[in-house]
Amino acid sequence: MKLIRKATSETVPLEDGFLWSDEFDWKPIEQKQERAINGALIIQEGKKLTGRPITLVPPVQGMGWIKRSSLQKILEWASTQEQFTLRFEWPHDQRQFNVIFNHEAGAIEAKPTKEHPTVSEDDYYIVTMRFTEVSDGD
Repeated sequence: MKLIRKATSETVPLEDGFLWSDEFDWKPIEQKQERAINGALIIQEGKKLTGRPITLVPPVQGMGWIKRSSLQKILEWASTQEQFTLRFEWPHDQRQFNVIFNHEAGAIEAKPTKEHPTVSEDDYYIVTMRFTEVSDGD
């Protein structure tokens, strides 16, 4: 899995151990139902064009780790208000998504894997990342 900064083509590799926790929670159709004064059902419905959440979480302890150096780069990117490509690189899944960081939901959560301060750029952090899928023009 990779996160690619579209403006510069810089890449941060992400461990394949992340789980897309809300992959099947997305409802592509928005629907509102109400009753008219005469009791008739009024349905308004439309297809959502963008806005799908992509939350990457560690599914179990020991997965979803990122080196401190990569985490710092991701945190820097999260403050740019730019678009990124999130690319899956599994044998069964080669999808890619145009995304922005979902700051409303708390874009990044990170804590050291060990219960003490890190001492090296190679120390690992357990990370949750939240993105929102957008179109290229958004």
